[in-house]
Amino acid sequence: MNTLKACRNEIDGIDDEIAQLLNRRMAISEQVGRIKAAKERVTRDPQREAEILSRLSGKVENGAYRDRILQIMRLVFESSRSLQDSGRSVVKPVRPNSDDMITAGYCGIPGSFGESALIHYFGELKGPIENYPTFSLVCDAVLKEEIRYGILPVENTTTGGIKEVYDLIRQKDLYITGEICLPIIHNLIGLPGASPEAVEEIFSHPQGLEQCEMYLSGLKSARLIPMNNTAFGVRHVAEQKNPAFAAIGGERAAKLYGLEILMPSIQSSTVNTTRFVILSKIQEVQADADSTSVVLTTRHATGALYDILGCFAKERVSLFRIESRPVPDRPWEYFIFMDLEGSIAHENVQRALAGVQSQCAYFKCLGSYQRGATA
Repeated sequence: MNTLKACRNEIDGIDDEIAQLLNRRMAISEQVGRIKAAKERVTRDPQREAEILSRLSGKVENGAYRDRILQIMRLVFESSRSLQDSGRSVVKPVRPNSDDMITAGYCGIPGSFGESALIHYFGELKGPIENYPTFSLVCDAVLKEEIRYGILPVENTTTGGIKEVYDLIRQKDLYITGEICLPIIHNLIGLPGASPEAVEEIFSHPQGLEQCEMYLSGLKSARLIPMNNTAFGVRHVAEQKNPAFAAIGGERAAKLYGLEILMPSIQSSTVNTTRFVILSKIQEVQADADSTSVVLTTRHATGALYDILGCFAKERVSLFRIESRPVPDRPWEYFIFMDLEGSIAHENVQRALAGVQSQCAYFKCLGSYQRGATA
């Protein structure tokens, strides 16, 4: 029977082999990253990752180990992508010239707040403006180069971060190239002449309903019905032509679909504002960028987050937003999204991020951009 010492010696030998193989894998992965950067291809290739996992699954002799081994490989994928991303910063102006044929897209339909944010940010574009029914499809359209830029909401002053969008930015390997903050004024919208007191059903996006909670609490007889987008709710009311139906949305949507504002400005907060980010396939850093976003996972060690924050403090880089999201298939582990002051073109930010990256199990710079003013 093997002794504990013998088992440990055997494990040490295996660990040495694993370290050597991972070193070779990372070196090749770095080459792959340079090739992808030269061809302006995104870092992540979900189809290839799935193919590798499927192939390796068939090579695991003991089925009881399969899930654990595949989980380790997912960590290897994350580390490889992080390594490839570290050298992909490309300085380009994000805002298009007036002669550029730029395409952009948003989630929702005409009249949505996403469309309003896009128009406020870009102004008049010579290329078409596309709309998509889900956040995920906006991201896919950017990756497929159907559009150059996508715009999505990431945070609201009343309801906080929009978690799905944070996850998509990381999962889809997209970059933040700009942002804009749009004041959100919600209105109760219905058929001309309809009475707010007679409303029986109210349609809107879940966040629209939540942002108007104080007003809606006074309409106890009205049933709240969530929709994929505020403008979807407005259009639905226009199509149904039922005076007992109402929607919560913007003034522009009411005008587009021939409806009337039954009660203006019903949002609970007088400073209700949504932050939208501009997403691109390739990292673009504005010359006047003053903000940077990153996502990371910490090492499993006491004080790991403290050490990371210390890297920023040492270089006098201020953090103004931190958001965490669960790591899939790894209970009680989290991706941490951080927004900080300064551009990756600034030397102190470069030093801070180099120190942070050395402390992380996974790290990716999501982009540097000019902090968005309120539209």
